[in-house]
Amino acid sequence: MNKIAKLADYQMVSNSASLAKIDGQSFTITQIEDSHYAQGDEITKGVKLTMKEFFSIDGNQMNKFHTTRVAIVKKFSNQKLRDDINSGKETLHVKCVMEKSNSGKNFYNLVDA
Repeated sequence: MNKIAKLADYQMVSNSASLAKIDGQSFTITQIEDSHYAQGDEITKGVKLTMKEFFSIDGNQMNKFHTTRVAIVKKFSNQKLRDDINSGKETLHVKCVMEKSNSGKNFYNLVDA
């Protein structure tokens, strides 16, 4: 009997994992960079975050995570924040949590840990 393959088994391994893999856990951000996602002509803004801590993701120790979550990407569009973090002048100790907007929609956001 043939094993049913999964597309994920054939995807290239990148140097980052989805931020969703560590939702609810605290971490310290030491580097922020753009990591946009393109599908055809459509480009979705994203960020890649490097953490001081390493997390076990699918058996691999990782400290780089990417996200296209709008509220989180918007936070990191602040150039002074990026400059302060990327220069080593500051670090951010945060965690990713689900919050409810004024309209009642759930969204993910970073909050101080």
